[in-house]
Parts: sequence; structure tokens; C-alpha cells
Amino acid sequence: MEKEKLCLRCMRRIGDSNYCPHCRNENSQPQKDPYLPLKTIIGERYLVGKLVETNSEGSTYYAFDYKRKTPVTLRELYPAGMLSRGEDNYCLVNVGKVSEFVDIKDEFKKLWQSVAAIQGYNALVPVYDVIEDLGTVYVIYEYLGEGKTLREYLLENEQGYISWDEARVLMMPVLSALSELHTNGIVHGGISPNTLIVDKNGKVRISGYAVQTLRRQKTGMEPEIFDGYAAVEQYGFNGDLTPATDIYAFAAVLYRALIGSVPMSAASRLTNDKLMIPGKFAEQLPAYVINALVNALQILPEDRTGNAELFRDELSASPTAAVNAAEAYSSMYAQPEPAELPPVQEPVVYENVSSTVQPQDSNKLKKSTVAAFVISVILCLAILVTVFFGMGIFSKDEEPSTEPTTEATTKEPEETEEVINMATPDFKGKRIDEIQADEAYNKVFKIFTKYVDDDKADIGVVVGQDITPGTQVSSINRREIVLKVSSGIPVPELEGENMKDAVDHLKHLGFKTVEAVMGDVAKDADSSLKVYSVVYETEDKDWAAIPGDRHLSASDKLIVYYYGEFVEETETQSEQTGDESIGDEGENPDASNGEETPQQ
Repeated sequence: MEKEKLCLRCMRRIGDSNYCPHCRNENSQPQKDPYLPLKTIIGERYLVGKLVETNSEGSTYYAFDYKRKTPVTLRELYPAGMLSRGEDNYCLVNVGKVSEFVDIKDEFKKLWQSVAAIQGYNALVPVYDVIEDLGTVYVIYEYLGEGKTLREYLLENEQGYISWDEARVLMMPVLSALSELHTNGIVHGGISPNTLIVDKNGKVRISGYAVQTLRRQKTGMEPEIFDGYAAVEQYGFNGDLTPATDIYAFAAVLYRALIGSVPMSAASRLTNDKLMIPGKFAEQLPAYVINALVNALQILPEDRTGNAELFRDELSASPTAAVNAAEAYSSMYAQPEPAELPPVQEPVVYENVSSTVQPQDSNKLKKSTVAAFVISVILCLAILVTVFFGMGIFSKDEEPSTEPTTEATTKEPEETEEVINMATPDFKGKRIDEIQADEAYNKVFKIFTKYVDDDKADIGVVVGQDITPGTQVSSINRREIVLKVSSGIPVPELEGENMKDAVDHLKHLGFKTVEAVMGDVAKDADSSLKVYSVVYETEDKDWAAIPGDRHLSASDKLIVYYYGEFVEETETQSEQTGDESIGDEGENPDASNGEETPQQ
């Protein structure tokens, strides 16, 4: 199979075309440095396709396995600041980074080899190969290009959340897989709706494995921490990442799936724990599920559900099994003074259920109190320093930062400040600039935006939100909301393409009005009916070039300029043109003495 015949995203055959009718990929758009160029061959076997995602540890690509004749996913270790791309894409270690790169390389290989050794769990993506090439390490695992993230799956739901019955079927296999990872000494550290993939068969798969330095702040590497799902120990507070770290993240994902909103950041909850379960959900969910979430979302690791087996039993309302799991866990880790598990009690369900529960014994109470006191003192000092040396300098209007924040999202209003209560509007169809300019919305929401390609809504129009419309919000407890905003449709490079194919391509992408206009006449036959420019019509009916980011709205009118047909002037045509004055008998009527007049 020739590599030129493959779509470089879904890896299906597309012939000589640059456009894939299956996944709408455009092969002609190159990948920028420092990412691997398209069609790079790794290990004399794997063809590199489109970039999927990247972080400070490395990058993930769609790829094709020539031996298996199947699409795969390829992960390249390329730590930011440690490597540079040299000749023939070989990775060169930067000066002074050799020791650091060797350490992270060994950790990366060990992690993926351990994952590859685990078999028999549907939620674990099969790892096919871990190889060294081009000066670094590559991991090849199952192709997930036909799936979607759990976050996308939930946003597609009209309500923005799912029932416990549906969540149980989706998520319990993930919990079983986490238990096996922990048994093999692997702590994921990045469980979130962004790293859980719902495949084409509706099964949830775990992705996003990474070295531990990526999953903690203050390690020297730019962290990838998912705020709201990361446990407090990942924000630079003392403590190692343990199975309880993943339990917190999994419980936070389950909370998001069942309640429809992202839990408050664990770093913020240290000083203002306002994680609540709204009354309507408290009435719908089984009491034992609420109890399990409360236990698993405890801020301090020592107060939290410690392992996947215990959490699964709590979610299954199995008190006897829960006691057995707790005893097995205590024995496994040989704690000198294992905490005694209290009797399982059904929680009293109020209008709003707080996630705060009592510590399980007096020793734990002392430890928790001391730890909380020390952390509170540190945070108070940090706040005082911020007050004296300038406030507000860290605010951002873009994507939520993974850095811990001391912003008082749950602050009490000033006495003169009017409290605003409202039901969350349905923002779909509204313009993001109008929403951001609304003073009332800004008092109850901290608005973040995520731009996505959309073939229906115009650029700047909201197409999705992560808080369900109708959810009650208040300026007393300002909520974070992520609005998915249309960035329109990317216009592909079509210069040199056949005019009819170009028009069909644009219409297939979703543009409603595409007009083909013949411009210059081709200077040679090869250029006939080929596109030489694509522009769009502005509001005042003028023509303008495609914007720099090459995105336009589906409602924009596109003009495709193409060359007219080239007609080659033959020798016979030239003779006929010059002999127009010759009579029917082939003689020039003006000729004298029988002599012919030379042709013009």
C-alpha cells in the first residue's frame, strides 16, 4: 500500500486526492516544527500521520502499521526543553539535559512496558510496541481515532449528565482496570473526561498515561493537571501520588457525569470546601452512591477512600465486602496503625449535601487537624503577600489554568453588593462576545471558551456548554463555565485543484454558497479548469482573501476562480486564418500575370 494513497488521519485509502471523504481530513496541510513531519517512518514500520495532541512530555499521532496493515496510535517522547529536531528528524539532546533526559526516558519506557504487560481488561488500550528510534522512545497502541472523549460524550447529551444506571455500565470497567494498574504499581495521575475515550463500540478506554513529573506541579516540567479532577497532592503540597490520587480523580469524573458540572478545584477546597450535591440529584441518586462519592472526594489522602476495590464495593452497596477490602488494603500496605473502618451508615440527604464527613478515628483526626492547620497558615501567608505586592495580576480570560488559584470563587458578597441568583441560561446560538460583555453573567460565572470547528453555526456562536441549562447559580458562589464556541470551517488549500472537485469539496465541508467564476484563460492545457484563487464575499459585496487562520462561517459565500480552457492554435488553423482572401478556386482575385500573392 503506497503511503501517498492513505488518508493521514483515518488511514483509509483515498487514491490521489488530498481530501478524505471519510473523516474530512486534508492531507496537504503540513505539520509544523517541532512535530514529526507527515509520512515519517518510525522503526521501518510505522507511518506517521496527523498530530492528535501534545504536552510537555511529548506528542501523539495517528499512524499506520505496514506490517499489521492497520491504523494505530503513536506516542513520541519529546520532553519540552530537553530535545531538538536534527537532520532526518533525529532527536538531539540539548546541552546540560543529558542526565535529565536519560531519567525521564527510563521512566517513560518502564511505564509503557508495564501497561503493555497487563491483559484482559476492556478499559485498557492494548499496547503493541515500545521501541527506540531517532534518538528517543516511541509507543504504539490501539487506534482510537473513531472515538470521542468522555467530555465530548457528556456534552452531546441534551441534559449534560447521565443517570447512575448508564454511568455504572460505562464507568465500572474503568474502576476495575484502575485496580489492576495499581496492583502493578502504576498510578495514572491524569484520569479526567479528557483522558477517558468512549470508543466506537460505546466502551470507555483509559488513555493519557504519562510520567509522574507531568502530573504534579513544581517538578521542573510544565504540568498537565486537570483542574477539578486532580487531587490536592498534585498541586505541589507534600505527598506522593498513590492509588488514592486516582480514586479522587475517578470520583470527580463520576460526579461530573452524574451531576453535570465540574467539581471545585481541590486546591480551592482546602480553604473553602463548597463541593455540594444539588438537592434534585440527591433525591435521584441512591444513598450509597452519594456516600461513596463523599468518601472518595475527601481532600486529604488519609481521609479518602484508599483503593479501587473499596470504592467499587461502596458503589455496589456491599458493606461486608467493603470491610473485607479495607482489611486487605491495610494488610497489603502494612500500615503500622491501620485505621479501623467504622460501620457503614446511610447518609441523611438534605437539600444540599456537603462532601465533608468526619474523620474515621482520633489518630486520623489529629493528623488531619495538624496538616490542615499547617496548610491553612501557608495559604494565609500567601494571600497576605499577594495583597501587599499587588492583586489581580494573575487573572486570565482564557482557558482555565492548571496552576492552583486562591481566587475566592466562593467569596461572600460585600454588604453593598447585590446578590444575583439565576437559572443557567441555554447559551447555544448566542454570540460569545455578547455573553462576555453581560455584567450579570460575569458576576455568577467565570467564563472560559473552547473553540471548535462547526459546519452549522457561524464563527463566534456558542454551540455547547458544560453546565446544564436551568442549573441554579449565584454570585455568592461564582461558577466556572466552559462555553464551546464555533470557529467555523477551515478552508483547505485548493489552488491547482480541478474546479469541479474544489467546489464539491467546499460544499461537502458545509459551505452553503459556493460560486465558480472563470477568470484568466489558461496559458497551457495542463492549467485548464484549475483553481488559482479562492476568496469570500464580504458584507459590502466586495471580495476578500481567506483569513490567516483560514476559518470562515458556513454561511459565508465563497468564490472559486479558475482558469478558462486553453485552446492550442494548430498550423492548419493558422493557414486558414491567413488564406481568408483566397477564392473558391484557390486563386487570389487581385493577382496579376498569374503570380500568387505571398500569404500574410
